[in-house]
Amino acid sequence: MLEGKFGNCQVDEVLQTIVQGKGTGCLNLEGTSIFGGRVKATFYIEDSRMVHVDIGAGTAYSSLVDLFSLREGSFSFASGEMATTRDQSIPIADIVLQVTAALDEWNSMRQKLGSLDVVYALSAEGAGRDLTLTREQWQVMVSLDGKTSMREIARKTGKGSVAVSKALYGFMEAGLAVEVEAPSSTRDAEPTPPQHRSFLGLWSRK
Repeated sequence: MLEGKFGNCQVDEVLQTIVQGKGTGCLNLEGTSIFGGRVKATFYIEDSRMVHVDIGAGTAYSSLVDLFSLREGSFSFASGEMATTRDQSIPIADIVLQVTAALDEWNSMRQKLGSLDVVYALSAEGAGRDLTLTREQWQVMVSLDGKTSMREIARKTGKGSVAVSKALYGFMEAGLAVEVEAPSSTRDAEPTPPQHRSFLGLWSRK
């Protein structure tokens, strides 16, 4: 049994330890996400590849990367436990790269963006030049209605928290988005993640 506590700079170390041991077993994570909210999830690993994930009740997430991007918490890895269901097979090494990149991006943006519960609106006055947007950026832009939080945009668009934050950060740098006070109903509402989401879908929403 491998267990302990970690901060956001140690999640990748836990995964790498499992990879080095060519681990097969059950990894339990519980903690606070860098995006806010609690995370509780169980991951089944075979030969250093993720094959199934069970999400704890009340966990807010948009992607598999969100579940691993923790600020603090605890972990335990029980060697030898096998999954009864196998959704996909994703190398842990790939997840480590994605989580590391997500943490680096968020650390560079968090001083300006703050919480994912903040609400933003478009600011037409900031448009000083023509823009070419990706489909992902467009989906975020049309959702900036002054009522919907970043967390809700991530949930409704099916994009990960990092992707939404990155797009919004670009809009703010260009003067196209401003923070507004959220309506009380938006501030108090607790996001409910879709249930029975496929494992492949989780991974594709980075």
